[in-house]
Amino acid sequence: MEITVVRHGQSESNRSGLWQGQGDSPLSQEGRLQAEALAYRLDGHHYDRVVASDLQRAAHTAESLGRRPEIDPMWRELDIGTWEGRSQEEVAADDAEVLAAVRRGEDVKLGGGESLAEFDARVGAAFEKLLAGLGPDDRALVVAHGGVIASLSRHVLGQARTFWSGFGPLENTSLTHFRVYESGPMLISYNDATHLGPLNRWAQERHDEGNTLLTLIRHGETDANIDDRWQGVTDGELSVDGHAQAAALAGWYPGLDSLYSSPLRRAQDTAAALAAVLGVPVEQHEGVIEMHLGEWEDLTTPTIQSEWANLWEQIYDRGEDLPRGTTGESLMDTAARMEGALQELAHRHAGARVGVVTHGAAIRSYVLDLLDIGHSGRDRLAFVANTAVTHILISEDSATIADYNVAPHLE
Repeated sequence: MEITVVRHGQSESNRSGLWQGQGDSPLSQEGRLQAEALAYRLDGHHYDRVVASDLQRAAHTAESLGRRPEIDPMWRELDIGTWEGRSQEEVAADDAEVLAAVRRGEDVKLGGGESLAEFDARVGAAFEKLLAGLGPDDRALVVAHGGVIASLSRHVLGQARTFWSGFGPLENTSLTHFRVYESGPMLISYNDATHLGPLNRWAQERHDEGNTLLTLIRHGETDANIDDRWQGVTDGELSVDGHAQAAALAGWYPGLDSLYSSPLRRAQDTAAALAAVLGVPVEQHEGVIEMHLGEWEDLTTPTIQSEWANLWEQIYDRGEDLPRGTTGESLMDTAARMEGALQELAHRHAGARVGVVTHGAAIRSYVLDLLDIGHSGRDRLAFVANTAVTHILISEDSATIADYNVAPHLE
């Protein structure tokens, strides 16, 4: 089953920059336009159930999508008590100690309303209630709130409870996708607001303020991807569809100041398609090559499971982050290598827009590390799709995920 959770359109409180919890602020004019843009994008998409929070900004967003939602107050935003309707400056001045405790991850009630533990329990119960009413192949659409989506994502990813995570703020009318398997739920994509533009508002503002924007791109499809062969650092060309995906990406993505590629052919060819349209040269960087899989290189999953049963069990059943194929890299080895390479590129091109065409395991390893869940969270976060984009904002002291695994050019 699949669940797509939408943040409501911009409300009047959002527009005014006020703290907003369970106060019933209506959609602004821009919020209504955002909902119309999302309605156009979702036209033709089928959902077996549509659910919305009872707060009018969520319910009206759902109705603007041409859907008649079931209303469920369990999907309401966090109750922030006396912080409701106040500016961030006021709260910071009048409730500094509580705000600092929240930022430290302490379980305090925000403005005397809900604590994060109480909120997470409510959102988790709403999610389980929804799943109980869905069949194995059903698809559901939920229109809710930024705090709700952040809480649900923490729950699915197994992150520690905190008011802030490795993710940036959710954009109004953004889509966050989950898929539920027998083994549990998985986050597929996060904060996809590409119907409003290639880069969400928060990311654009941070970039305008001087943060470096890293655009991480997985290469197009290869024959090995089709055959379920673990490609690793084994070279190979794009498939016919892979070339088409790269061309579609180049036709959608707006611009870069510089462009780097893994030295492997599948990444170079994907980068070349972008470079031809955007007019930027491509440089190779060894640091963003795919995870080295040792003796598992170019083998299929059934072959690895059969011939390397003990190592497979250690890594994927017992959760030990060991080198793949005994002579390859572990997940955290790959994450550390990627972090070093990306930090070096961000420093070299401080404040610029830097494109990096790399690989699925390399991107996911790096993101798992940013989310502080590492190898233990590998089954909770999906691989990025071929030619999908993930945006990272790099400042002097942090790296923040603006979105994950977005690919509107493939829809």
